[in-house]
Amino acid sequence: MGARRVTTRSGRVLKVNTSLGGRWAEHQVAKARRKVERLRGQPKSRLKRLAWRLNPRRQAEYWFSRDGAITALKITGVAIFLFFVLSIGVFAFFRKDLQAIKDLSNSSLGGSLTFYDRTGKVFLGQDYDKVKRVPVPGGQISQYIKDATVAVEDRDFYSHRGFDLRGILRAAINDIWHRGAVQGGSTITQQLVKLSTTDWAQERTVLTKIKELILAVQMEREFSKDEILTQYLNIAPYGSLDYGVQVAASDYFHVSAKKVSLAQAAMLAAIPKSPSLYSPYNKQLFDKKAFMDRYRYVLDSMVEIGKLSKQRAEKAKKVNILAQVHDQQSKFAGVIAPYFMQAAENELATKFPGSGLGPGAAKGDSSGPQAWKVITTLDMKYQRLAERKVRDNIPNLNAHLADQSAVVVEDVPTGQYLALVGGLDFNAKGYGQINFAQWPISPGSSFKPYDYATLIDNHTNAGAGSVIYDSMGPIPGYPCTSRALPPVGNCLYDFDRRAPGPMTIRYALGGSRNIPAVKAMAMAIQDGEVQESIDKTVETADRLMNNGAAYACYKDGSDVTREQKADRTKCYTSAGIGDGAFLHLDQHTNGLASLGRMGLSIPATYILKVEGADGKPIYEWKQPRKGDIGVDQVVRPEAAYIVNNILSDGNASYFAFGTKFQDYNGWKIAVKTGTTNNATDGLMMAYTTKLAVGSWIGYHTRTQAVIPPMENITMPLTRDIIQEGLALTGEKPDNWKQPSGIQTLPSFSSRVAYATQVGVPATDVFPSWFVPPGNSSRTSVIDRVSNKLATRCTPPLARQTVGGSSSPNQFSIDIFYGPGAAGSGPRNRSHDDVHSCSDDPPHITLTISSNGNGRYTVSGAASAGTHPLTSGSYPQFPGTISLSVGGTVIKTCDSLPAEAGTCSAINYRPANSGDREVTARVTDSVLYEDSASRTYSFHAQSSPTSTPISFTTAQASGGNTKFAWTGGKGPFEVTRTDTGENLCSVSDRSCVYHATLPDGTAVRVEDSRGDHDETVVSS
Repeated sequence: MGARRVTTRSGRVLKVNTSLGGRWAEHQVAKARRKVERLRGQPKSRLKRLAWRLNPRRQAEYWFSRDGAITALKITGVAIFLFFVLSIGVFAFFRKDLQAIKDLSNSSLGGSLTFYDRTGKVFLGQDYDKVKRVPVPGGQISQYIKDATVAVEDRDFYSHRGFDLRGILRAAINDIWHRGAVQGGSTITQQLVKLSTTDWAQERTVLTKIKELILAVQMEREFSKDEILTQYLNIAPYGSLDYGVQVAASDYFHVSAKKVSLAQAAMLAAIPKSPSLYSPYNKQLFDKKAFMDRYRYVLDSMVEIGKLSKQRAEKAKKVNILAQVHDQQSKFAGVIAPYFMQAAENELATKFPGSGLGPGAAKGDSSGPQAWKVITTLDMKYQRLAERKVRDNIPNLNAHLADQSAVVVEDVPTGQYLALVGGLDFNAKGYGQINFAQWPISPGSSFKPYDYATLIDNHTNAGAGSVIYDSMGPIPGYPCTSRALPPVGNCLYDFDRRAPGPMTIRYALGGSRNIPAVKAMAMAIQDGEVQESIDKTVETADRLMNNGAAYACYKDGSDVTREQKADRTKCYTSAGIGDGAFLHLDQHTNGLASLGRMGLSIPATYILKVEGADGKPIYEWKQPRKGDIGVDQVVRPEAAYIVNNILSDGNASYFAFGTKFQDYNGWKIAVKTGTTNNATDGLMMAYTTKLAVGSWIGYHTRTQAVIPPMENITMPLTRDIIQEGLALTGEKPDNWKQPSGIQTLPSFSSRVAYATQVGVPATDVFPSWFVPPGNSSRTSVIDRVSNKLATRCTPPLARQTVGGSSSPNQFSIDIFYGPGAAGSGPRNRSHDDVHSCSDDPPHITLTISSNGNGRYTVSGAASAGTHPLTSGSYPQFPGTISLSVGGTVIKTCDSLPAEAGTCSAINYRPANSGDREVTARVTDSVLYEDSASRTYSFHAQSSPTSTPISFTTAQASGGNTKFAWTGGKGPFEVTRTDTGENLCSVSDRSCVYHATLPDGTAVRVEDSRGDHDETVVSS
């Protein structure tokens, strides 16, 4: 349909009533006309025509014409559409292979293990390898750091959605025009993506950038801006091994990330762009001028985004910030309780195998969880106590040629280790980081409680009053064909070289006798084979220590410190006295604590809680209960109670008077010592229902012998720590309750060196399953020296009746003793071949002389008969001279020379005047004896010339021990009562011994008249 044309007064022509089709037709006609007009005059040749069309003037006329503009719009629309489709395709293509970032903690990237005490408030230290990083919540990061980082790294951080298009274009243009140069165009979100995905993000390619953008967009959708900024600050590199602001603030300025100043925050924000250039810790590449320019740029940027005033920025620029930077410190500098921390990390390695933790981890392995916060069981009260006692004991340690000691304190009810000292100096070169509390050591006699606990638990005839013979003779592992002292002989000996004969288990364990302990291990399984009994004892010890391989024996020549399973071998009877077998002090402490729990073994721990890098708990300790995995009733409560009862019995202990500490303020303390045969290890273990303490001393190579007695070195550790530790608990004494099944029955009355004589008739405790051995009226007389049947030539002192209802055999469970068990009669029918009727006994003469002032010297001089006074063939009976007045022994001398010896009581002072019978008696190595007696008239001094002597001071401090007293008449002599060692001889009433004596050491002062007084040393 045509259009009607109308002309207005102005001359403008309008088309009226035009249809849509008509309009389109007219438009196409007009367009064709314009094209014809535009192409009018073009050459006929194709090439010339192309050149004619590309003429710049004609191109400009076209693109700036209406038709050109419409064409440009069409092209742009198509391009936008294609770009949109392509973007979706690229996103989908790459997104399918990218793992979503659901966790910003970055725990897999490594970091520092941070350790805290049991309160979670005392920071102990940190351990790390290639990455030193301690993530903290955003609330623990200074706002200065946040503002400075945003200002210099990504000032549009709070407005973009993960990427900055302008920055990307700027970086792209820079890379095009300056090939090889690196232009940053990444936002903080993109940088966090790169730091969080270390497997591919360090490659600078287009594909990498695409992946980075995809994950940055996703991260912005998943997390808030504050979360992203916080995690970036927790992972950003700050030079050296430092990642994250917490360790950076701590290392550079010794403050937390929350407490940095404005200037410090500006410095930290300047570093991540190029840590090698801007970190003062990079001594080789650090550029001070470039750093200061960057530092000032950070402050200016904070002003530009409105986070800082110009005045404050100028003031901060004047700060000498580099002067505030501290030098780098070694990994363990300033660490509190480094050995405890080391033990806790070893437990982490066990709980989380494959985590790259612990002594067996490959260096640099960060394949497992890292950047953990570990709340340990350490109690600072007990840790300080243990460290102080170890430190105070160093002079005593050195005086005995030892240079290392270790202490473990465990809370018995929970199995939590409260304190641990693994050595004297963690930073000592060569061996400082050896944790001797977790190092293989030989326990010596401290292993014996396991022997007897196993025996009583598995035997129907064993209790505290049962008899085992402490007698020389063949036993498994010790053929005893030569009684010479080791290494020549092959008999088993005790510390005092004696073999006193029948002994109850109470006094055998309390007196730490070797022969009964080896027998106890060898007959633990009633009617079983020896090796079966040994294996059972080792298994029981392992279970009590809550470790299937805690007690180990190794092949000859093995390096036990490597603790290789292939080097292990079966244990034999020597392991019953801790000889040639090894364990760890902390596990040993837990093993005896299990006896303290009445035989209940629970897993001991150094760790209460572990938190991941995201602050969420990974592990939390719970009180072990019966039925839980790892909780094991190893021995019945009655067996454990009997062992605890023996070890806490001061009367049964061989400790010298004044040093026993089994009773303390109402607490019963079970105590056991241990010394290896070669004197390389000294231990003292003590435990109650509340605390268990183990101490070890030795030389760091464990090849140098320590000067005994070991108790003088270990007692100031174990005794003082458990006593003061019990006081720290603030709890009332709570001792072991006797199980209802315990029987109190008659037992053999026996005595061991330094122990208290038990009255007759004696009773002792036995388990409910105890069945008394059968009685017998049959008796035999044996020779105590040869352990064979006595003859008419056997001297009276050597004769012993065995069998019958009054004999120790009535209570014997000893299957290795010649006469056999109770009622069975002697197994050895051979006769005494040591004594002969033609033997000459020893001879002794007695002399008495007056020294004036009511003092006398009484002496006995002995000579050998047929047999030597003291002999290596019969060390259990050393030659002895005793001097007595009126039936009271005033002096005893033993271990006399083989041929002749004397014994004198000098300055003997009788209490009153009168005639007294004086006797000197000698006994030789095979129990022949002789005596000489006479009646002598003594005249006591009627009145003293001075006041009685009395100690006023015996105090150890500052490496010395000071003594002072009143009364008495000089000269004076101060001695140790346990060893007889002379400490000082003076005329005045005070003196100084230039060494520190252990607390509780018994000392004696004596004047020229024989008056004396005794006391114990205190610190």
